[in-house]
Amino acid sequence: MIMYVSCVTCEEEYSFDLTDDLYYEFTCSKGHENVFFIKRHKFELLFKMGLFALCDGYYREAASNFAAAIERFHEFCINVFSCYNGQDSLQIADKIFRVNDSKFESELDESWRELARQSERQYGAYIMLYLITFKRHPQLMKRKSIEFRNNIVHKGAFPDKGRTTEYAKGTYDYIHSKFLELKKEIPEITEHVYSREIRKFRDDKLEIYNGKTLVTYLPNTPFGVERSLEALINIDFEEAKMQAMSERHL
Repeated sequence: MIMYVSCVTCEEEYSFDLTDDLYYEFTCSKGHENVFFIKRHKFELLFKMGLFALCDGYYREAASNFAAAIERFHEFCINVFSCYNGQDSLQIADKIFRVNDSKFESELDESWRELARQSERQYGAYIMLYLITFKRHPQLMKRKSIEFRNNIVHKGAFPDKGRTTEYAKGTYDYIHSKFLELKKEIPEITEHVYSREIRKFRDDKLEIYNGKTLVTYLPNTPFGVERSLEALINIDFEEAKMQAMSERHL
C-alpha cells in the first residue's frame, strides 16, 4: 500500500511503500529531515488495504487482507488481555490502577515468540484470555465466514463481489464490536498496548534520529484508540467503505 506524507516544514509531498517497519524517513528538496512513524496497529492497516482492494475489484486480495486483519486483531487483544491480567494492580482510594511493569512486558514478548508462527495457537490463546478477562466465551466469526476464508487462503478460490463484501462487513462488525468492548471495559490497558510500538520505537531509535523531525502519523482508518467511544460507535461499515472509495479516487 502506498502512503502519502508531506514535509512538516515546507509541505512538499512524498509517497512511500508501507513496510513492517511502520516508519518512513526522507529529506525534502529543501534539506528538511523528516521521520514519520505510523501509529496504527497492523489490523487497522490490513483492514484498510482490504477496503482499497474491494473498491478496486481485487476480491481475492481483499478477502486475504480481511482475514489477516482478524488474525492481527487477535494478536492485539492477546497483548491487551495479557497486560491486564499479568501486571500488578495498585489501589488508591476507591480506584484500582494497573502498574506498568517492563519486566512483564519483556516476558510477554518472549512468550509471544512461541505463538507468532502458529495462527491456531493464537486463536486458542485469544479465546481463553478473553474468557479469563471477561468471564464469558467470546462471540466468534460465523462458521460460513471461516469456511469462506479457508477457501480463499488454502484452496485458491476466486470470490465474487457480493460474497467478498459480505465477508468484509462481517470482519468489520467483528473487530468493531470487540474494539468497542476493550475501550469500554479496559480503556487504560488498551491505550497502553496500542501505544507500545511508538514508545518502543522512540526508546530504540531516538538517538539515531536526533535533530530530525519525528512525526506520529495517523492515517485515517475506521478504528482508532484515540477516538472517543461516541465517534467509534457512529462509524459503520458503509461509512468506512465510502471513506476508502473517496480516498481511492483522489
